[in-house]
Amino acid sequence: MDLAYCGLNCGECAVYLASVRKDTAGQIRLADEYSTDTYKFSKEDMYCLGCHSDTVSQKMCGDCEIRLCGTKKTYKSCAECSGFPCSTLEKYLGDNSDNLNRLRQLAAEYKKEE
Repeated sequence: MDLAYCGLNCGECAVYLASVRKDTAGQIRLADEYSTDTYKFSKEDMYCLGCHSDTVSQKMCGDCEIRLCGTKKTYKSCAECSGFPCSTLEKYLGDNSDNLNRLRQLAAEYKKEE
Protein backbone atom coordinates (compact mmCIF):
# COMPACT_ATOMS: atom_id res chain seq x y z
CA MET A 1 0.00 0.00 0.00
CA ASP A 2 1.33 3.42 -0.95
CA LEU A 3 0.74 5.70 1.99
CA ALA A 4 1.03 9.47 2.01
CA TYR A 5 2.75 11.15 4.94
CA CYS A 6 -0.68 12.17 6.25
CA GLY A 7 -1.97 8.59 6.26
CA LEU A 8 -3.97 8.79 3.04
CA ASN A 9 -4.00 5.44 1.27
CA CYS A 10 -2.95 6.46 -2.24
CA GLY A 11 -4.79 3.45 -3.64
CA GLU A 12 -8.04 5.11 -2.57
CA CYS A 13 -7.21 8.49 -4.14
CA ALA A 14 -8.92 9.22 -7.46
CA VAL A 15 -6.14 11.59 -8.60
CA TYR A 16 -3.41 9.06 -7.83
CA LEU A 17 -5.30 6.24 -9.53
CA ALA A 18 -5.98 8.31 -12.65
CA SER A 19 -2.30 9.23 -12.79
CA VAL A 20 -0.87 5.74 -12.48
CA ARG A 21 -3.46 4.40 -14.94
CA LYS A 22 -2.70 7.26 -17.35
CA ASP A 23 -6.45 7.91 -17.45
CA THR A 24 -6.60 11.24 -19.27
CA ALA A 25 -10.41 11.27 -19.35
CA GLY A 26 -10.44 10.67 -15.59
CA GLN A 27 -7.99 13.51 -15.00
CA ILE A 28 -10.16 15.86 -17.05
CA ARG A 29 -13.26 14.78 -15.10
CA LEU A 30 -11.47 15.26 -11.77
CA ALA A 31 -10.22 18.71 -12.78
CA ASP A 32 -13.80 19.70 -13.51
CA GLU A 33 -15.07 18.20 -10.22
CA TYR A 34 -12.38 19.89 -8.11
CA SER A 35 -12.70 23.30 -9.80
CA THR A 36 -14.80 26.08 -8.35
CA ASP A 37 -15.86 29.45 -9.70
CA THR A 38 -12.78 31.02 -8.12
CA TYR A 39 -10.20 28.22 -8.45
CA LYS A 40 -9.76 26.22 -11.64
CA PHE A 41 -7.86 22.99 -12.09
CA SER A 42 -6.57 21.57 -15.36
CA LYS A 43 -5.93 17.98 -16.40
CA GLU A 44 -2.23 18.58 -15.69
CA ASP A 45 -3.07 19.57 -12.11
CA MET A 46 -4.66 16.15 -11.59
CA TYR A 47 -1.33 14.33 -11.63
CA CYS A 48 0.05 12.66 -8.53
CA LEU A 49 2.36 9.72 -8.02
CA GLY A 50 2.24 10.04 -4.24
CA CYS A 51 3.90 12.25 -1.65
CA HIS A 52 7.16 10.36 -1.87
CA SER A 53 7.48 11.01 -5.59
CA ASP A 54 9.52 13.81 -7.07
CA THR A 55 6.62 14.45 -9.46
CA VAL A 56 3.81 16.29 -7.73
CA SER A 57 1.19 18.76 -8.81
CA GLN A 58 2.26 22.12 -7.42
CA LYS A 59 -1.32 23.33 -7.52
CA MET A 60 -2.64 20.28 -5.65
CA CYS A 61 0.03 19.65 -3.05
CA GLY A 62 3.03 21.87 -3.62
CA ASP A 63 2.27 23.88 -0.49
CA CYS A 64 0.96 21.00 1.65
CA GLU A 65 2.49 21.58 5.09
CA ILE A 66 2.31 17.89 5.95
CA ARG A 67 4.13 16.87 2.77
CA LEU A 68 6.71 19.63 3.11
CA CYS A 69 7.52 18.48 6.64
CA GLY A 70 7.58 14.82 5.62
CA THR A 71 9.96 15.36 2.73
CA LYS A 72 12.50 16.92 5.13
CA LYS A 73 12.57 13.75 7.22
CA THR A 74 13.47 10.16 6.41
CA TYR A 75 10.17 8.66 7.55
CA LYS A 76 7.68 6.85 5.34
CA SER A 77 4.77 8.47 7.19
CA CYS A 78 4.12 10.87 10.03
CA ALA A 79 3.46 7.87 12.30
CA GLU A 80 7.22 7.31 12.58
CA CYS A 81 7.93 10.84 13.79
CA SER A 82 8.78 11.41 17.46
CA GLY A 83 6.45 14.45 17.37
CA PHE A 84 3.43 12.43 16.25
CA PRO A 85 0.67 13.53 16.39
CA CYS A 86 1.57 17.14 15.79
CA SER A 87 -0.52 20.28 15.57
CA THR A 88 -0.13 20.36 11.78
CA LEU A 89 -1.74 16.94 11.40
CA GLU A 90 -4.50 17.83 13.82
CA LYS A 91 -5.09 21.14 12.00
CA TYR A 92 -5.55 19.51 8.61
CA LEU A 93 -6.89 16.07 9.47
CA GLY A 94 -9.05 16.73 12.50
CA ASP A 95 -9.07 14.63 15.61
CA ASN A 96 -10.90 11.57 14.33
CA SER A 97 -10.25 11.29 10.58
CA ASP A 98 -9.61 7.97 8.89
CA ASN A 99 -6.11 9.16 7.95
CA LEU A 100 -5.18 10.15 11.50
CA ASN A 101 -6.61 6.92 12.87
CA ARG A 102 -4.58 4.94 10.30
CA LEU A 103 -1.45 6.81 11.43
CA ARG A 104 -2.27 6.10 15.09
CA GLN A 105 -2.47 2.38 14.30
CA LEU A 106 0.89 2.53 12.51
CA ALA A 107 2.46 4.48 15.37
CA ALA A 108 1.28 1.82 17.83
CA GLU A 109 2.83 -0.89 15.64
CA TYR A 110 6.14 0.97 15.48
CA LYS A 111 6.21 1.29 19.28
CA LYS A 112 5.63 -2.45 19.65
CA GLU A 113 8.61 -3.13 17.37
CA GLU A 114 10.97 -1.01 19.48
